[in-house]
Amino acid sequence: MQVLSLHHASQLSDALAALYAQPDPATLFDRLAAALQGLFGAEAVCFDLFDQQGGARFLGAWPQHLFTEEKLAETGPLLSQHPLFSELIVKQSVVPLRTSDFVTVAQFARTDLYNHLYRASALTHHLMLAVPVPGQGLVTGALFRRRRDFTDGERILLGFVRPHVAGLLRLSQLPRRQAAPDPAAVQVHFGLTPREAEIVHQLALGRTDKEIGHWCRISPRTVQNHLQSIYAKLGVDNRTAACLRVVAGN
Repeated sequence: MQVLSLHHASQLSDALAALYAQPDPATLFDRLAAALQGLFGAEAVCFDLFDQQGGARFLGAWPQHLFTEEKLAETGPLLSQHPLFSELIVKQSVVPLRTSDFVTVAQFARTDLYNHLYRASALTHHLMLAVPVPGQGLVTGALFRRRRDFTDGERILLGFVRPHVAGLLRLSQLPRRQAAPDPAAVQVHFGLTPREAEIVHQLALGRTDKEIGHWCRISPRTVQNHLQSIYAKLGVDNRTAACLRVVAGN
């Protein structure tokens, strides 16, 4: 049985008290990340949602500039290279895990994911938890350090944080993203090309022109050209109206 030290228990209580007092959904994950940064002395903290369709959505981070929706979109195809992806995202382990439990720093540093996302900040040591959200997917919380690994005691502490994260999610009622329409159905119903139908699908997921270009392997300018054609076929003049039109299906 894992036991939390009195010192860590006091720190945890202080860090989470304010979050329970005001679980504002708009800033919850930024504030939760900042609270965990102080609790663990991490250089950075980030929260993401992995949905049931295999997509990833940025929720919040500390410092706020270090991880963004755009960076997540750019590195999305590489996320499966993370040493903890299989255990936390696929197997949905209820136990917080460290990268050092599975690979050395040198091994991790050779991956494309590390070089594209973490090398610039030298975030070599990761400690992560995963919390399932019914009907939506899995929320992950990742703590990062540059030189000092996380201890067994800190991993136990994060295990005690996990049910609090689940509780805060219930209190904040994490906003649901509306299901994106099926590209094949949209293509047939509205007379779109396969490329246009895929862009509409990405549009309904809330992605920017740059993110759509990344997923479709085309430039943002080409995305904008496709959008003009899509707007004309749907009889609308902006992306919001286009999403509403295809979701409504008429």
